[in-house]
Amino acid sequence: MSIFFRLPAFLLIPFLLAVNPSSAVAAWSPKVSHFQGPGGMMVYHVESNANPLLVVKLLTRGGAGYDPKGKAGVASLVGWMFNEGGGDLDSEAFQEKLNYYGISLSGSAGRDAMTVSMSTLSMHLDIAWGMMMDALLRPKFAVADFDRAIAEQIAAIKQAKEKPDVQASNALAKAIYGDHPYGQPTSGDLTSLSAIKVADLEQFHDQAFRLPGMVLAVAGDISLPKLKELVKSSFAKFNHMPSSFSPIPFAFTKNKSDQQHIELDVPQTAIRIGGVGINRHDPDYYSLVVMNQILGGSGFTSRLTKEIREKRGLTYGVYSYFSPLAGQGPFVVAMQTKTESVAESITLLRQELTRISNEDVDAAELEDIKKYLTGSFPLNLDGLGKLAGIWGVIGFYQRGLDYLSMWPERIRAVTSGDIRRVARRILDANRLHFVTVGRTS
Repeated sequence: MSIFFRLPAFLLIPFLLAVNPSSAVAAWSPKVSHFQGPGGMMVYHVESNANPLLVVKLLTRGGAGYDPKGKAGVASLVGWMFNEGGGDLDSEAFQEKLNYYGISLSGSAGRDAMTVSMSTLSMHLDIAWGMMMDALLRPKFAVADFDRAIAEQIAAIKQAKEKPDVQASNALAKAIYGDHPYGQPTSGDLTSLSAIKVADLEQFHDQAFRLPGMVLAVAGDISLPKLKELVKSSFAKFNHMPSSFSPIPFAFTKNKSDQQHIELDVPQTAIRIGGVGINRHDPDYYSLVVMNQILGGSGFTSRLTKEIREKRGLTYGVYSYFSPLAGQGPFVVAMQTKTESVAESITLLRQELTRISNEDVDAAELEDIKKYLTGSFPLNLDGLGKLAGIWGVIGFYQRGLDYLSMWPERIRAVTSGDIRRVARRILDANRLHFVTVGRTS
């Protein structure tokens, strides 16, 4: 492994900015092999023998967007209980064995996908792989563990009621999406959790872990023949029939704007502004990446950070982001500020949204942002976990084997006109939703 992988990010980025972005990605992204496993599942393999470690990411269509109606939180609970026993071992014995061998095994539910993550020393691969298969094929779902999961989810939801950021994000999702699956909290709420039974988790698990559409990404100290052997022998046991889950419906922008306030006695008011964004296959994907970085992306160079934090000191942090989910995820602007600064902050946010929608981006500013995005991109490939994760996402969302190699070129192709067009499309003030959570005065 290159010594540059060990450099801190703040030292690494200037180095990356000085080299050709395409060659940097090519040099830092190990060669990937791919093949089709049983039932049409796709497998991605990145071999690295620098350390005796490997990381596995398994993505399948089983995110919170597929929760049964009225039972938001089922997918989250399935992920929570993933290492709570499998095969012949109950929860305690299963976790003791994981700890003994230094194996990390977990599940998590996003909006679109259920992700199973496993990492292990390569010397324990067969044991770790067997435990992962037991959790996938023969989960326990014991009532006592289920009750504990429900209790922890309920406690977390109650605690979140005192957190303005969480309340604002949940309220914004509901305002944007309404009854669409993306409008429901991934962890559920007190009403939905009370309706969930163990049988709901068992049924969801059965539908989620079907081979068609399943993607496996493995990075680290494992040969391609060994991986093929493991995949062939173990995944052949999975259900080969497609899931009965219907695709997540396409979300559409509402032709109206609204503003809501949630009263909460806290010193800082959370502000959220957002609307329906795009998915990964949208023609404007790369234009939105660049536009978002200019407006409120990472670092201290974004316009929102300069205008609201640096010039006026109204917040410790202000940012924008978008989630390119399959059914069109949200575009969001977020910040916290003192109660007396809320009106001024919202005015400034509106001004910046209008500015980027109506004015051409200066050529120098655009070039700097492109250099930052393309130059820092290899940081996404720093480590086995990141490599397995990014190839899992590439496979799950069908982004193509040239996604990494073409990314710098596609970013550099974005023009000022592209940015203005996508900003007008996404940041139309007449369609955005505004949420504040804090004191009225």
